[in-house]
Amino acid sequence: MAEQLRSGAGHGLVLVRRPPGALTRWLRRGLVPVTVAPLGTWTGITLAEERARSAAPHDVGLEVLAARPAPRRARPAIGLFDIHGRAALTVQPHGIRSHVHWLVWEPRRGVVPTPQLTPLRLPMLLAAAGASGRVREEALADVLRSGTGTPVDLLVTVLGLLGLPGRDLLVRGDCEGASDVEPSTRAVVAFDRLVAEEAAHRAETSGGPRPGPDGGGRR
Repeated sequence: MAEQLRSGAGHGLVLVRRPPGALTRWLRRGLVPVTVAPLGTWTGITLAEERARSAAPHDVGLEVLAARPAPRRARPAIGLFDIHGRAALTVQPHGIRSHVHWLVWEPRRGVVPTPQLTPLRLPMLLAAAGASGRVREEALADVLRSGTGTPVDLLVTVLGLLGLPGRDLLVRGDCEGASDVEPSTRAVVAFDRLVAEEAAHRAETSGGPRPGPDGGGRR
């Protein structure tokens, strides 16, 4: 029998190298409610709700969680997501201005090209997981080359191969010691205001209709 999600929020997991208490302020400044749990030397973060509190189209919780930069002291950060029927692996390595590196996998195809995203190389993933020298790059490549199974199957296999924790958070959205963190209203309002201002600026410079309060164009 398939395991049930606690909240129907989808399958996603971020692993960072900071204790939960040190992440509360950062999580409160986000856009989506999350569930957080201590996992040994890692902290796991997953969605508590499917939708972010920000206005559409920036309200897809998994996309928001996957794209958000991790705090510098919490890196390297590793992400595993089932987004739109594809598995996505992400790494944010050490660095002051660290990009999110992506690897996307699709059933029956394996790894698919994503030229618009910064690519994730396998040595970087192994290093971030602390698996360099313990897990062969070829073994990881073989797993990713196969298109067999679902995105969640692939993510669970990668977790196990790399020796990373968080399977219950990824699959069920809950685990022992987990707690929920809500985003602050101030952070959500500030984000929505910034998006609206940027949309208005683009409309003015392009000569198109200005967006109205509902996001549509004013005639």
